[in-house]
Amino acid sequence: MSDESAPEAESERGQPTTGAGGADRDAQIRSLTEIVGMFAQTLRRMERRVNQLTKKPAADTEKDLSEPAAWVWFTPPAAAENDPDGGEDPRFTVENFVGWYNVTFVGVDGSRARSIPPCWRSHPGVAMEVAALAYSWRAANIGPEANSRDAQAWLHQWRPGFSDRLTRDWVRPDCLDGDHRDDGSTSRADRFTLAAELATSTTQPP
Repeated sequence: MSDESAPEAESERGQPTTGAGGADRDAQIRSLTEIVGMFAQTLRRMERRVNQLTKKPAADTEKDLSEPAAWVWFTPPAAAENDPDGGEDPRFTVENFVGWYNVTFVGVDGSRARSIPPCWRSHPGVAMEVAALAYSWRAANIGPEANSRDAQAWLHQWRPGFSDRLTRDWVRPDCLDGDHRDDGSTSRADRFTLAAELATSTTQPP
């Protein structure tokens, strides 16, 4: 009897067969391995996305600041904002806009769409209007925030309104013909000129 039970005992101490519990454990390990692999792939995708987002903004944003919108038909006027490190101030933007405006938005004889006169700096009301006109045009037509509805509103409201006030409120016909008349508000220096003069006076030795 002892001889018959020895092989059975030996087989129990040898390589055991896999029971139901072992099969369940292997299946669980495989499932966990698949889940971990899926998480690893997701993390890698998220890491790539974060890297793309963190590398993207600086160069693209600077490039877009001076990019004209698709509906800007002609080359836009140069502006100080196109090169923040160039040393120019808003006077550069406004003066270039005036030249560009005068070759773009002049109407037929007898219309209100007249050129901005050369003496526009000498009329405070005109100077304020021209500066706002220049920057409202840029806001509607240049850079990533440009919007076609704003561009149309500028053409439909801002420009005609300015043209009407220019000929009705701010300057004499002589000014429009290039012969300045010192009328209306007294001419005065803009804030950029005053700031430069102040800086010069404070740096000069007594």
